[in-house]
Amino acid sequence: MKTRLLVVDDDDVNRMLACEALKEAGFDVAEAADGQSALMTYAEFRPDLILLDVMMPVMDGFETCHLLRQQGAREPIIMLTGLEDTESIEKAYERGATDFITKPINWVLLRHRVIYALRAARALDELVASESNLRSAQQIARIGSWKLHIATHRCERSETYCALFGESVETFGSRMEDLFERVYPADREKVRDAIEQARHGQRYTLEYRIVRPDGIVSTAQEVAVPAVGPDGDVVSVQGTLQDISERVEAERKIRQLAYFDDLTGLPNRAHFREALQSALLRETSRGGHCAVVLINVDRFKRINETLGQDSADQVLQVLAVRLGQGYGGANMNVVGPESMDAPRMARLSADNFGLFIEGAEGRESVEAEIRMLLQRASSPVQQGEQTLSLSLSAGLAFFPEHGQTAEGLLKCAEMALGALRRREALDSIQCYTERMKVDAFARLSMENDLQQAVEQQQFNLLYQPKVDANTGMVVGSEALIRWEHPLEGTITPDAFIPLAEELGLINTIGQWVLRRACEDLARWRESGAALMPVAVNLSASQFARQDLLEQVKGVLTETGTDPGLIEIEVTESALMRDTRVTADLIGRLHDSGLSLAVDDFGTGYSSLAYLKRFAVNTLKIDRSFVQDCDAGQDDPAIVRAIIAMARSLGIGLVAEGVETVAQARVLQAEGCPIMQGYLFSRPIPASEFGKALKVGLPNARLLARHTA
Repeated sequence: MKTRLLVVDDDDVNRMLACEALKEAGFDVAEAADGQSALMTYAEFRPDLILLDVMMPVMDGFETCHLLRQQGAREPIIMLTGLEDTESIEKAYERGATDFITKPINWVLLRHRVIYALRAARALDELVASESNLRSAQQIARIGSWKLHIATHRCERSETYCALFGESVETFGSRMEDLFERVYPADREKVRDAIEQARHGQRYTLEYRIVRPDGIVSTAQEVAVPAVGPDGDVVSVQGTLQDISERVEAERKIRQLAYFDDLTGLPNRAHFREALQSALLRETSRGGHCAVVLINVDRFKRINETLGQDSADQVLQVLAVRLGQGYGGANMNVVGPESMDAPRMARLSADNFGLFIEGAEGRESVEAEIRMLLQRASSPVQQGEQTLSLSLSAGLAFFPEHGQTAEGLLKCAEMALGALRRREALDSIQCYTERMKVDAFARLSMENDLQQAVEQQQFNLLYQPKVDANTGMVVGSEALIRWEHPLEGTITPDAFIPLAEELGLINTIGQWVLRRACEDLARWRESGAALMPVAVNLSASQFARQDLLEQVKGVLTETGTDPGLIEIEVTESALMRDTRVTADLIGRLHDSGLSLAVDDFGTGYSSLAYLKRFAVNTLKIDRSFVQDCDAGQDDPAIVRAIIAMARSLGIGLVAEGVETVAQARVLQAEGCPIMQGYLFSRPIPASEFGKALKVGLPNARLLARHTA
C-alpha cells in the first residue's frame, strides 16, 4: 500500500507542482486548497504525512496545524513557508509542526525531507506503541530515545542515544543538564529553550549539532512529546534523537549542485535570480533602486578555440575570483538564495557573469563603479607561455525603471549586452533603452522569417558585371544574393547575412548561392553565350569550415560546372583567422582548379607577406578608395600603391564601386582596367546578364581604347 500524503496550499500552481513531484516519487497524494478543506480531507483520507502551506486566507497554516493536533493528528506536519524570520519558525513548532521547508521549494529536497520525516515518525510510533520493539527500531533507524521525569529531574537514555554521542549509558549521566555540555556551543541556548518549553507542555522538533569526545561534530534531529498526568500537569517528556548528518550533507550537496557553478564556485543563474528577487523586495519596501549588470568576456570563443577547453576554463576561474572580490564570491556557508547574505556576483552562462547592486544611486555612479571593476578584472592572464589580453563588456538595467522582476531585469541587461555584440563593440558599457525592446521584437520576427526563407528558398541571385574598360567587354561577374521577403520586399545581404551567421544558416544559404550560380552558368552555356567566371562570396565562418572544399566540389560535380568558372571571394579578415589552415586550403582550392579573390582589399591587413604566402588570384580594390580617387586626396596614391603591389606579384585586379567616368579614367590610367560598379551596370537578373554576355553592355564601351 502506498504511503498517503496530504498537500494543503491555496496556490493552485504550487499545489499542482508539489502533488506531481510527490506522485512521481511513488506517493498516494490528496490535496486541499484551504485549512477548512484540509481538516475535512484529513478525516476522510487519513494521510501518513501532511504538507501544509503557512500563508493562506481565512485559516492560515498555523491555525490549521493547531486544529489538526487538537483533533488527535499524530502524523508529521511539514510546513511550507516563504517566511524566514525566527519568530515564524518558532510559532510553527509551537502549533505542532514537525518540520518546515522554506520557499522556493527544491523538489528533490522536498521528497528527501518527506522520506526522513516518515522514517522518524514511524520510529516514534513504534516507541509509543511497543516498548518491546524499541531497541530494534532504534538500531535500524539509528534513533536513540530518552525520557525526562519532571518530578525527579532524572533523564533515562537508551544505549543507541548515548552511542550517537560516542558514549555509553554509564558515562553519559542521568541529568538533563548532562546533555548541554555535549551540544555545540552555538546551539546550546536553543536546546535549553526547547526543553524548557517541553516541561510546560509544548512538543518540539529541533535540529542541533553535537560534539563527540573524539571532536567529530554531527547534526541530530530531536523530537520531544510531553506526557500529561490526570491533573493536567506534565509528568514526563519523551523524545527521540536521530543522527541526520548524512541527510544534512546530502542536502548541502544537492543545494550546491542546484545553486552553484561547479567550475567557478560562484552562484549560478537560479541562485542569482532568486537572490536578486529578494533584493528587489527589499528595495521596493524602502523605495530604493537596484542595478543589474551582465558582464561578458569579449571574444571568449576565440580563447576557447585557440587554447582549448582547459585553458579557457582556467581563464574563467581567474575572472571569477577577480570579479567576486568585493562583490561576494561563493560562500560555502551560504547554500541557498533565502539567505539575506546571498552573494551578488554569479556566473550566469558560459562566459557571462552577473552582478546586482542594491541602493544604486544614479546611472553615472554605477557605470563608473562597473568600469573600475572591469578594468581590474581584465588585466592580462598568464596561460603557460601565453599572456592573454582580456576585455570585458557590460549591459546594465535598473530597477524599477526598466523592470519589476529579476527575470525581466536580466532580459533587459541581456538586450543591452546584445546591442554591444551586434556593434562588435569591445570593452564597453551599455545601458538598456526601450528602443532595444522594439529592436529585439523586430529581430525575433526577422529570425523567424529567415528560418522560413531558408526552408522555402525565398532568395534570388543577381549578377553585377565586371568590365574591361579598355576593350568594353564583359569579363566576369559577382553573384549577389537578395532575399525576396513576401511582405517587406527585396532585402539586401547586409541586412540578413550577419543574422544568418548567428543562427547557423549561413552554410545552407551559401550552398544555395553556389548551386544557383552553377545552374545559371549551365543555362547561359545552353543559350550559346561565351561563359565568363562568376565570383561567389563566402563568409568567414563558411571559409573556416573543414569540409568547405568537399562541399564546393560536390556542387560542381553535381551540376557539371567547370571549376575554372567559379571564383571564391573572401575578405582579408577571413583569410587571417588561421594563416596555417588558410594557406593549406588555398593550395587545395588551386589544385581543384578554383581561383581566389580578396574582397575589400586595403581596409584590413593589406600585407605583402600574406599575399605572397597565400598566392591569391585577384585583389578587389575597396570602393572607399575608388570613390575618392578623382578628388585630389590621398586615395589615388593608395590605389596606385595597390596596383603596383598586385603587378609586382602577378595578381589580377578589380576596382569595385566605380560610379563616375572620372573615377574610371583614373583607374584606367593607373593600370587597372577591370572594373565593377553602377557606371557600367547595377546587379541584374540572370536572364539579363545572359544577354549581356552575348551583346555586351551599353555603357561598357565608354572608355574603350580600340577603334571600330
